[in-house]
Amino acid sequence: MKKHLIILFLLISAGCFISCEKEVDFKGKITEPLLVMNSVLTPDLVVSIHLSQSRFILGDLKPITDISGARVSLFVNGDEKEQLTYKANGIYMGTYLPKPGDKIKIEAIAEGFDLISSQTVIPQNPNIIVSDSTISIIETKHENPMQPNTVNISKFRNLQLQLKLTDAHDEENYYFIKGTQNYYQSGKLVRNRVLEIELSEVLKNNITDSGNILEDIIGDGGFADREENLFTDLYVNGKDILFDFSFEEYIGYDTYVNGEKIEKDNSTKKEETVEYIIEIGEISKDMYQYIVSGNKATNTEDGGFSEPVQVHTNIENGIGILGAYNTFRFVSRFEMDDYNGD
Repeated sequence: MKKHLIILFLLISAGCFISCEKEVDFKGKITEPLLVMNSVLTPDLVVSIHLSQSRFILGDLKPITDISGARVSLFVNGDEKEQLTYKANGIYMGTYLPKPGDKIKIEAIAEGFDLISSQTVIPQNPNIIVSDSTISIIETKHENPMQPNTVNISKFRNLQLQLKLTDAHDEENYYFIKGTQNYYQSGKLVRNRVLEIELSEVLKNNITDSGNILEDIIGDGGFADREENLFTDLYVNGKDILFDFSFEEYIGYDTYVNGEKIEKDNSTKKEETVEYIIEIGEISKDMYQYIVSGNKATNTEDGGFSEPVQVHTNIENGIGILGAYNTFRFVSRFEMDDYNGD
């Protein structure tokens, strides 16, 4: 958002030098700063939140001001559970691990600010099963005319995976999907990347009344943001949804001379493990609306002269988001046959 504002100000400033000069007074109301609370809860992590102070949109682009010294209370299913402890950089953390179905409420008050509060419900575990998983090794032969009687055979690991999500009937459900690829050496994570997953690809084998499940998911309102891989069950309520994935990874090679396999020099070889993680999660409605509205606000490219997009918030007397999610995770790990790192 800051980047868009800076570009907008530069464009406006440049225009002042090539057109008539006109001063426009700001006639709106400059509001007092509000408490900003942001938190996303899940059964895998203890409850924690971040508190900061809001900034005036036309003010100086200063760093975010974190809030310390606040009193933050956690309520679970109507009962006060604990006070969150301040750690650093606006982070307050408790000891409670939320459970599916928990109704979580958080109240926070700091000097100079009104009491803010918000609540959310931890989603149930998504009803997902692995309906098919097939691993195969694909070999590709390479011959070099400069090396007669020598053949290199590259090996690739291919994973074909199908997951089936059974949507809960007569409920509003909001989902996301994402994938991650991690690389480990000696048990330590050395690098990772986000897998590019297109909903149109992983959903293409579904058959629905309309013939196209994407049209069912998109509905009449349009898809919120495909890059986020969010979707709702509005038009597929209570149905089974199939997700088909295909991943291929180079795992090594063998060299043959005159039909005999050549032994490799493994003196510089480093053991490496590759890990694929596929997550399909259910998120709270407020979190879904926050992401959708936030994307619309930051992706506005009309020079700033259209109606501003109101970013969704569920913080009473403040701004921000208290969201929740619960995920199904499929993990596949394998060893690289050959890896010679630096």
